[in-house]
Amino acid sequence: MSEPTEDEVLARAKRTFIEKNHDDRAWDEAFTDREARQGHTVACLTELERQEYLDQARHELRTSSPAERTDRCKTGRRVVD
Repeated sequence: MSEPTEDEVLARAKRTFIEKNHDDRAWDEAFTDREARQGHTVACLTELERQEYLDQARHELRTSSPAERTDRCKTGRRVVD
C-alpha cells in the first residue's frame, strides 16, 4: 500500500473530529477566533490532541483499501478544510 498524502490524512482527521465533536471544541485557533467574534465560547484542541487525530487518521488510511481511502461527504464532494 502507498503512504497516504498529508491532504488525505488531514481530511480524515478533521472528518473524525467533526463526527466526535459536540460543538464545544475547535480544530484550530482560526475557528476559535471566528466563534468568539460571534459570541460563542469554544475551546481549541491542543497540538497533542490534533496530533492524535492525525496519527489515527494516518493509521486508518494505511490499513484501508484504496476504495475506502477517499474521504467523501454525503454530497460526493471531497472533504476539505
